[in-house]
Amino acid sequence: MAIQRLLYLYILFVASVSIVSYKKGIYLIWITLLFVPTIILEQIIKMKLSMLTILLLGSVISELRFGERRTVWKEFFSNNQKAIIVYLFISFTIVFLSQTVPLNVQFIRLVEEISMLLFALQTFFLAKNNEKSGLALKYIICSAIVYNIFYCVYFELIVRINPAGMPLYYLLGQGDNDFIVDMIDSERGGLDLRAQTVYRHPLSLGQYMLVLLPLFLMKGKSFFNLVFSFLICVLIILSGSRGAVAPMILILFISMIKSFHFNFRKLVVLLTVIVAVISFIPDNQWDKFTKEVEPYVAGLAFWDDEKQKENDINGSSMEMRLNQIDAAFEEIDENPIFGRGYGYRDYWIFLHNDLHPELLGFESVFLLYLVERGWIGLFFFFFIVYYIYRLSKNETISTITILLVFVGYLTSIIMTGVRPLTLLFVCLAYSVTCGIAPYKENDSDTLVESCQSVSNTSTSQ
Repeated sequence: MAIQRLLYLYILFVASVSIVSYKKGIYLIWITLLFVPTIILEQIIKMKLSMLTILLLGSVISELRFGERRTVWKEFFSNNQKAIIVYLFISFTIVFLSQTVPLNVQFIRLVEEISMLLFALQTFFLAKNNEKSGLALKYIICSAIVYNIFYCVYFELIVRINPAGMPLYYLLGQGDNDFIVDMIDSERGGLDLRAQTVYRHPLSLGQYMLVLLPLFLMKGKSFFNLVFSFLICVLIILSGSRGAVAPMILILFISMIKSFHFNFRKLVVLLTVIVAVISFIPDNQWDKFTKEVEPYVAGLAFWDDEKQKENDINGSSMEMRLNQIDAAFEEIDENPIFGRGYGYRDYWIFLHNDLHPELLGFESVFLLYLVERGWIGLFFFFFIVYYIYRLSKNETISTITILLVFVGYLTSIIMTGVRPLTLLFVCLAYSVTCGIAPYKENDSDTLVESCQSVSNTSTSQ
């Protein structure tokens, strides 16, 4: 198949770049993750592994060829030996003692998870130990944000055909899956579309941008950072994902309080002023405003079934979430400790060519990991997230940025579905934060000049 040959050639190209310089290989893989349609990265290439998994593992292996780099990895594994042993023990225990998903499928999913964690570590080591690499990674992120904005405006708002949506699904032979849809014509609140750009689902776009937002909010008040904060918020809103928009509002609120050094007294004064201003707005103007805003509020208020119906909004409701919780308990009734197995959500879809009739997309981490990994896997997942947070927090002076990244991530995955790569983007965010925390970025020239310096002075590894 021509597409398969192109994928092999691209893997060979990335491998060649990584061999010449593992640093440039890491940059290239992040460019691939941010710019290439996700459905292409998920294509199965060899040994039933996806193209993405092969790229990530290949990048780590290319770095381990160098003795000085192996020393860095050995030091990390030595300092975190107990946590790593516990992670592997619990993960393999779930694989062997879970109920439904075949062992080979679970092993593949576990390899995918481990490869992402290893690549996240590799990115962290690069940003931490190379003073310019964090800025280079942020430059890549900025380029991806601009790319997504232009992509969304041209293809999804003007042309109204997303090449990375249904056309690509049909080209790759996946057009017979009715549950795979292009969200351009979907309505949510006051929006007449849901943007997804090159990612698999609008929620993916929303979550990826959400965890990257604190990088720009808490790095100075420069015009550059304000512009990119605004662009990210636009993308999150256009995704129409309530599980991304609500955490975004929370992050903006916390960052505002932190930036202006609000204490309780100042906050009370601010709220009093807001209430006073609102009280002077004429009733007819206020009614007009609330009528315009109500569809957007209803889009966020998934717990208010009546408001959803009044504004003709389809999607998750409180009744649906309660039914999903009952369905999740029924799914693991015979094996509540270890669940159905890694990848049960996708395994169900593969067997039935449809979404689960009750759990649908497993729209919460409590549903997905409870069913797939049981109670032990659910609690262990939160332990992993906490451990990653603690590691990143100890490596940077910009702790508020790290806190906002994880607040946004956890709030989102609790409210809605868990996208496969979101945790990897969380690791990118904290890697960049740890890499550039000592710097004060006052304008875009600082970032651009630093990235140009990386390109000019980077030596082959």
